[in-house]
Amino acid sequence: MVDLSTAGVAESGDWVDAVRAQIPATKAAGYFQTGAFGPCTRQVIDRTNELLMLQNQGPANPLYLNVMKEAENSCRPLIAAAMGAHEDEVALTQSTTAGLNTVIWSIDWQRGDEIITSDQEHPALLLPIYNLHQRYGVKYHKAPIGIHKNVVDEVMKRVTTRTRLVAMSHVSRQSGQVVSAQKLASALRERGISLMLDGAQGPGNVPVNFHELGCDYYSMCGHKWLLGPKGTGALLVRKDKLDSTSVSWTGAHAQAEMNAEGDFKWHPDARRYEFATRNQAGFGGWAESLRWLDSIGWENIHDRVSQLSAYASEAIQKSAKFSLVSPSESSRQNGIVVLRLPNGFKGIDLYHRLREKDDMLVSPVDHPRDLRVCLHFFNTESEFDALLGRLEVYCA
Repeated sequence: MVDLSTAGVAESGDWVDAVRAQIPATKAAGYFQTGAFGPCTRQVIDRTNELLMLQNQGPANPLYLNVMKEAENSCRPLIAAAMGAHEDEVALTQSTTAGLNTVIWSIDWQRGDEIITSDQEHPALLLPIYNLHQRYGVKYHKAPIGIHKNVVDEVMKRVTTRTRLVAMSHVSRQSGQVVSAQKLASALRERGISLMLDGAQGPGNVPVNFHELGCDYYSMCGHKWLLGPKGTGALLVRKDKLDSTSVSWTGAHAQAEMNAEGDFKWHPDARRYEFATRNQAGFGGWAESLRWLDSIGWENIHDRVSQLSAYASEAIQKSAKFSLVSPSESSRQNGIVVLRLPNGFKGIDLYHRLREKDDMLVSPVDHPRDLRVCLHFFNTESEFDALLGRLEVYCA
């Protein structure tokens, strides 16, 4: 663990060197793809491997089964504490996508019903929506979220009497825009419409308090900004929405009790949305990551991300070659920094060149000239300077 409470290193900045030493991926020239796959720490890797080794001493042995279940269950209170939720509002899932589908398919859709999303979504949300449209004739509308102050208005003017759900990203993977969730949730609640946020780019990148956001559902993953193993995620379901959010995907372990005659009861909490064989070693590893992040301090993490984002955004704006796509106002900046390349250059080409020649990993996004640079607390200003320098050379 990283204990910053008494060492005083958080204030001096030396703590960044301490945490970098625990993340193998920082040995590369520049790891700027946390928004795709966050790197695990040595502690997380060791804990996950330890649990896998333990499990395979006797996978069906109750002695080991109980230890693995405890490792999995240890995630719920940690997620609840970090996300400002109640523990009974937390369902463990395999991914953000699984949580999104759990909510989408809880609704008894009828032809002509409508769902509203945004114009900057990942296929994880778009494909379920397109599937609804193709299979059941559900209409979808995409609200533009590029202009942050207009997001609520853009969504609300698309609301009709047939709107059943608004589902969109909390933080856009395309531009780093953060949705004004509180205002949107309040406006939708007055119309009796639920709000689900795709939180893949949220927790660990920006502060998240589920209850303060006001949304009804928040789906998230462990493997991005929270630096946990792949195959881990969580769905947060507001307590007063549990009974009205029907279970569609289900199987063993979702029940509190059942008998051979078909009588059963769901778990009284969000565990009703959990089922089947679990990645218990992965959840144990995610719990280790959440403890590690908490030991650093969430405020330290978010302050550092803001500091790096401001630094990078200013450098891009000063450049004669690149323009800033992500927010320029400090209050709206986060770890997703997107720059636009000059005419004649493509993000995908620069992605490959940086990866192959410089050991730097960035992300191309939908706009062909855009590159996404993900800056987490373990990144450094000198790393970003080096990246911008290489882009200057390649865009000559």
